[in-house]
Amino acid sequence: MRPLYGSRLSMTVATAALFLAFFSPLASAAQKVPIHFESYHGYTATADYLKTVAKAYSGITDLLEIGKSTMGRPIYVLVVSNQKNGATHGNEYTGTEVCLYIIDKLVSGYGEDETVTRMVDKNTFYICPVINPDGVFNSVERGIPQRANSMNRDEDGDGKINEDGPDDLDGDGHITFFRHRDPEGMYIMDDKDPRLMIRLKQDQQTDRPRYSVVPEDRDNDGDGKRGEDPEAGIDLNRNFPEGWFTEDGFSGGTGDYPTSAPETHAVAEFFSNHRNILMGQFYHTSGGFTFRPMGTAPHSTMNPLDVAVFDFVMGKKYLEIIGEDVPEAWEKPQLLNQFKGKLKETNANTYAQQRGYALPRGWRVSYDEDRDRRYSYGMATDWAYKQYGIYSITTELWNPFKDIPGLPEIKGASDSTERALLAYQDAEYGGKLFRAWKPFKHPDLGEGEIGGWLPQHRVNNALPGKPLVEVCDKHWRFELFRAELLPDITITKADTRLLSTTAGSGKATVSTSGDTVTIKKGKSGNSVKIIEVTAVIENRGKLATHIAEGAQLSCLREDVVWLLGDPEKVRFLQGTPYQILGVLDGTLTIPGVGGQRAAAPPDQAQSRMMMFYPAAPMGFRRGPSYRPTEVKEGGAGREVKWVIAVEGTTPLKIVVSSQKGGTAVLDLKVR
Repeated sequence: MRPLYGSRLSMTVATAALFLAFFSPLASAAQKVPIHFESYHGYTATADYLKTVAKAYSGITDLLEIGKSTMGRPIYVLVVSNQKNGATHGNEYTGTEVCLYIIDKLVSGYGEDETVTRMVDKNTFYICPVINPDGVFNSVERGIPQRANSMNRDEDGDGKINEDGPDDLDGDGHITFFRHRDPEGMYIMDDKDPRLMIRLKQDQQTDRPRYSVVPEDRDNDGDGKRGEDPEAGIDLNRNFPEGWFTEDGFSGGTGDYPTSAPETHAVAEFFSNHRNILMGQFYHTSGGFTFRPMGTAPHSTMNPLDVAVFDFVMGKKYLEIIGEDVPEAWEKPQLLNQFKGKLKETNANTYAQQRGYALPRGWRVSYDEDRDRRYSYGMATDWAYKQYGIYSITTELWNPFKDIPGLPEIKGASDSTERALLAYQDAEYGGKLFRAWKPFKHPDLGEGEIGGWLPQHRVNNALPGKPLVEVCDKHWRFELFRAELLPDITITKADTRLLSTTAGSGKATVSTSGDTVTIKKGKSGNSVKIIEVTAVIENRGKLATHIAEGAQLSCLREDVVWLLGDPEKVRFLQGTPYQILGVLDGTLTIPGVGGQRAAAPPDQAQSRMMMFYPAAPMGFRRGPSYRPTEVKEGGAGREVKWVIAVEGTTPLKIVVSSQKGGTAVLDLKVR
């Protein structure tokens, strides 16, 4: 799963990891823990690196174990803050490498780079490089590509668990492929490079010899089948709660129920316990583009303000970084109504017509807008956005024709990618990523040849060395950009004004008539001051403290400000101890929308307020009559006031609490 940032941002990642190469551009004097990308780290080296980093940078990191995989491997989250998740699919480990790259940039840049230092000082980054430890371990360390997690199941009903998976038939330490002549086979040799096997289309005829191509494997249990009982389990990115059920109430996602897998359960529990997360990134590998919500439901289920933040702000920057054209509507949002009119004449996609633009290749939704149907069920990105109010995205990291400059792309040929990559690895890696075919007698299939791509490097992961570093650096720059969008709650002004000194606090009362406040002093006793406290709270960050409707979600709340003091010596005369600020907008003008925030329906607002009522403070009765003061005029700033009776020189503290915007604290001294 994606990178995460908390306290305001959180980055999650989803993918996997591999190994091999010769490029080490990251080594620098600032690194206490050098890291290279000459090979894929896999699960074991990743876990070792996280432990070493946490020890070397103990002042700004904390290593958490948030759960264990089916096979008992720990799932780690590295917290980077002065106060990001990783591989969801086991055979997509480029995301793990991007997470490690981001970790290195954060910890080695702290104190050295002004921007990085500011981000780490103000925010919390939660980074989980490997969400699927078993899938990554099998894919990288064992060389068995495994997209799914691992499960202990008897898939062939013979009373044995996971006993018939892939086998290293020739004992060379790699599980590649076995090809053999087969009149019913669906492959032929490439006429330009006989090392490559070209898959035929269904019902395609050919006069050339046909082959079958299968992974190295044998019938381990004598039932006449090969590979029918492997360790692989379910696709974790279909096991999240959002959109897991079909429209008629049956299971649509994977697993027995949402979060039935221990890995997704660990992630869900972590998010439930860290509601400060505002940004989420789930890394996958193939395609070189980013999915933003939605995939389980249509575009119309999103608030237009969120759509504008995703597309006009984040999407525009992402396309600039990966070098793709930005839609004209994103460059000229003031003409959006004109673009909507044109699209009604030129594009049958009704969702594109509603937006005023068709989504580009590099920034898209997974929902099939042309056929108006969902992509799948139980997807992590939709879950994080819909249930936790997170700007969550899923990035498919690797596109060799974009990420390897000069790589020849043969248009119209389905085998062009593999042919081009094979030539590239011949030239740049000395042919080490591909095993030459050699004769071999298969114990079940007879004569044939073993060879092909080493499974860790076959097409769908960034090649190690320079290509991998280029991919990592692009996405580090994008995540740094997103971190700089985060809200930044600050108490910009706080004043105290002495209104009166009275001889008794026990019977001090206050009454108001319009703007007039009348204070009646009590009997003689300890010296008590009547003080007016005024504070100005601002969000100096670019984005608001919630997504458009985030504060209406049952697990979230609006921003609040507290005035704290010794409850035995402070009595609130005007203004409740905590006041509700609503949602503080950011400083960035969001293109393409009016920027109006949706208000919670009255019944939701009331139930939410009751949920967050604290115990009644001194001088207030418990029960429904106690309602906190609300200061929700909108915008990025609020002014709040209290009138209090203070005994002696009791210290006071103003605390602003925003779930996703952070916490600001200011001490006041009563003199």
